Amino acid sequence: MARSVLTRKSIVFYVFLVTSSVAPVRGGVERQAAKPDIPEIMKLSRRAMLAAEDRSALEAYEKRNTEITPWAEEAAPPNPDNAALLYYQAFLLRPEPNMAINEKIHDMFFDAEPDRQIRTYLGYCLPMIQMTEIASRIPQCTWGIWNGPGPGFGEKDLKSQVDYLWTVLLVDARTLAADGHYQAALEQCLTARRLARHLSEDPRLDLAASNPDFMALRTIQYVLGVMPPNADTLTWFRGELAVSQGLPTSFAVRLRADAKAGLRYLRTHASSLRYLKKVFADMAKDEQAKERVRHLTDDQFLSRTGEELERFVDSIVRVLDNGMTFEQKRDQMQELVNKQTEAKGAESIIKAILLSGMNMGVGEIEREYPFLVGHQAHINGVKAAVEVYLVLVKTGRLPEKLPDYLPKDPFTGRDFGYEITDEGFALRCAGKEFPRRKNLEFKVHK
Repeated sequence: MARSVLTRKSIVFYVFLVTSSVAPVRGGVERQAAKPDIPEIMKLSRRAMLAAEDRSALEAYEKRNTEITPWAEEAAPPNPDNAALLYYQAFLLRPEPNMAINEKIHDMFFDAEPDRQIRTYLGYCLPMIQMTEIASRIPQCTWGIWNGPGPGFGEKDLKSQVDYLWTVLLVDARTLAADGHYQAALEQCLTARRLARHLSEDPRLDLAASNPDFMALRTIQYVLGVMPPNADTLTWFRGELAVSQGLPTSFAVRLRADAKAGLRYLRTHASSLRYLKKVFADMAKDEQAKERVRHLTDDQFLSRTGEELERFVDSIVRVLDNGMTFEQKRDQMQELVNKQTEAKGAESIIKAILLSGMNMGVGEIEREYPFLVGHQAHINGVKAAVEVYLVLVKTGRLPEKLPDYLPKDPFTGRDFGYEITDEGFALRCAGKEFPRRKNLEFKVHK
């Protein structure tokens, strides 16, 4: 099963396309343009009605912000066993933004201040936001992606809809922080992380899960930087971070999940199975060996593929479980892959998988492993920063060096590098693969 090869180090802001035929709107929700032959009195009446709707949306958002306590649990719909059922309802509740709102949403992720138009749009989004909050707290999430023939709601459709959800959640978080509701803002970031966790439970969606988790961590950094340090809020958030999970960072778990998903894909896609079998046969050293491969039944070939995958993944996991450094583990895992690609004859189905481009996890080591360790570094860095903020609250100043009990740099297993900056402080990773985007710089409220 070929997975899209996209860089994990770039964060894509999804621009919601709108047609050029719609009229400008004040609240940011698309509406049909008025026809030229409509009487002027009806146009005025329509404008008044739309203005009233915008005022109602803005008032709803401002009212929510004065009632940050749990927002009416008695009004919540019955929780199903599957969170996806509520996420799909949230998709249907999304109001369509216009281009002006899309630009403002984009600017919000570069620390622009929210304005009346953003708050009005968020007022229209409240039902979607609230449905997403409920869904994120349900443990089980099975997306039920359709991969069969004919029309269906597939991976691309789901990824597009999910991008709307986490983007609005984090714009809401930044707006809440701007309005002084810091704990509620951090809670929205945790909601986005729970959404990322639900996405990651389907191997086909793990790429889609990385963006909401990464951007939630970035938004947490923003909120912590504008928030006056508060012991109660920081202590609460430290506890929440300890139990709230986002994108899983275990490479061993990822490999096993990808291998299982690859086998499942082959069982349901006969053309891919035939192609892999052909690649395997073409590698054979002589015609007799080729014929033996061709005469394998689909079940026999799948069984052999599963056995080889399991042995190979086990060998990778043994490397991950030893006490070597990040670089040593990466090099040893890549050596195992190289041995497979250099194998002669038809002995290695792993080689056939790599040559076919299906990967099934085994071709992802060079890219996936550094990414997951880097993401764990980001998580550990945020957790460590919370402890630094708590020291600031208790002592009135930033520590000269990091306390010993903080989470470590996963590239080295040692303390993060630490420096006090003009705006706050920074944590540094030793790993060369860690994104060079100053991800671990934190501001301190003046």
